[in-house]
Amino acid sequence: MPEDTVKSLRDLLFRVFGVRTSHRINPTGNTDIEDTVLPVLSANPRRLGFVVVNMGANTLWLAPDDHVANDYGFELLPNGGSINMIWNEEFEMLSLPWYGVSVADPGTHIFVMEIQVF
Repeated sequence: MPEDTVKSLRDLLFRVFGVRTSHRINPTGNTDIEDTVLPVLSANPRRLGFVVVNMGANTLWLAPDDHVANDYGFELLPNGGSINMIWNEEFEMLSLPWYGVSVADPGTHIFVMEIQVF
């Protein structure tokens, strides 16, 4: 029987972990975060990892709670501050809904990518 050949990262991930994955960019469509709390990632039990990058000139706060504020949550500094999470380090926290807020005017712009089981 011929040995299976790994031709891509996707093949390797399937061979090692037994799952197929896909990615989504800006899945909620909320990329401009201002002084109103907005969902950045919805609850997703299939999520394996995510990254959020603050692309704007103002500070952003993120939390797995819609009470996120400038004194509650993860602080992402302007112009590239980021947070990333992966399933084997953050466990269930990764699958929760995540919310963001920026209290400065005019807010900030974010980039979001999540990896999930296909």
